[in-house]
Amino acid sequence: MSNNRLFGPDQGWSLEPVATWLYTEGRRLRDAAALVEGVGAQLDAAGAHVDRLALMSRTLHPQLVGWAVFWSRVNGVRRDSVGHNVGGTDAYLGSPIQRVQEHGELVRLRVGPQAHEGEHSLVQDLRDEGITDYFALPMISSVGTVNAMTLATSHADGFSEADFERFKALSNLLAPLIEIIAVRRSTLGLLDTFVGPRISERIIHGQVKRGDGDRIDAAFWYSDLRGFTRLSETLPTAELLSLLNDYFEYCAVAAASRGGEILQFIGDAILIVFEIGAAADRKTVCEAALEAARDAFSAIAVVNHRRRRADHALIEFGLGLHVGTVTHANVGSRDRLAFNVVGPAVNMTARIQSMTKEIGVPLLLSAEFASQVEAPLRSVGHHDLRGVASAQELFTTLD
Repeated sequence: MSNNRLFGPDQGWSLEPVATWLYTEGRRLRDAAALVEGVGAQLDAAGAHVDRLALMSRTLHPQLVGWAVFWSRVNGVRRDSVGHNVGGTDAYLGSPIQRVQEHGELVRLRVGPQAHEGEHSLVQDLRDEGITDYFALPMISSVGTVNAMTLATSHADGFSEADFERFKALSNLLAPLIEIIAVRRSTLGLLDTFVGPRISERIIHGQVKRGDGDRIDAAFWYSDLRGFTRLSETLPTAELLSLLNDYFEYCAVAAASRGGEILQFIGDAILIVFEIGAAADRKTVCEAALEAARDAFSAIAVVNHRRRRADHALIEFGLGLHVGTVTHANVGSRDRLAFNVVGPAVNMTARIQSMTKEIGVPLLLSAEFASQVEAPLRSVGHHDLRGVASAQELFTTLD
């Protein structure tokens, strides 16, 4: 088809204003929902009779296989995330999206007033919305990933052949913009997953050089599994990983709900930080860290009840809490860097945790931390900690 038929008004509507918007305003948008909403509005203004528009993109994420954004003239824009289990669902199997993403097909569905045996459930959904014609087509990224775009209309005559040609051109215009957004989303998602939101934000905002960092005041949590060497030598790999993941998961959830963030997994140990934004918040943050520790022990007690009934190894761990100021900085070699916390406060927290084995209680608090919380505590005496100059008084909760 000639460019005149694609971009000129001789076939009913012109793609030109849509294309112009995409490469002036649209290309500056970093949010997929804003882009889809803008394209929908531009198609509407151009007279394209598009009532529904959707873009689906694959992503690299431990929990998600992709994401989608939907626009409709009636309901506006909405987002959706797609889990890794979608491939076995009825909504996906046999759908136009499966045909597009797995086979690179262009799919057209003419939606009549009557249902037909064997038609996909999507067709009835379209029928219920008054849709008469539906078009799904691939958008190929620079690395060959097949994403998808769908368009639908309630116009009595459906889409014309000229419409299809314009939509194919539109998919080529949109593909690089969606790829940029998808790469950004994947990058942010992977950074959040593998280094955590606080470090991810620092990296995105330019703290990428060796030595970049600052001083932070925080409450620190250091926990460590009991008997991990024995467990690693005796348990089957799958069972060992299941135990580790349960321990990590419930500690992480308990900490996150109280404002904590995992800084490091160190073998079977966890280092969590509860940052203190202002001096006036010191007591509040320490109270939150203590409540997070209580929550973790309570949650894992429930998990252990299930594990005991299944005759699986129990999760037992010690936890130390301390408060202090450390340097949070980018350290390492020139070509292998990591954000790390450096300072006596972190070492103190780890040493306190190690004393839970000797004293025989699962939770210990430093005197500095204990002075910040209102919960009833009991002293377990003064103890020498490796690498600490003087004996330290430690505390535990009454329960």
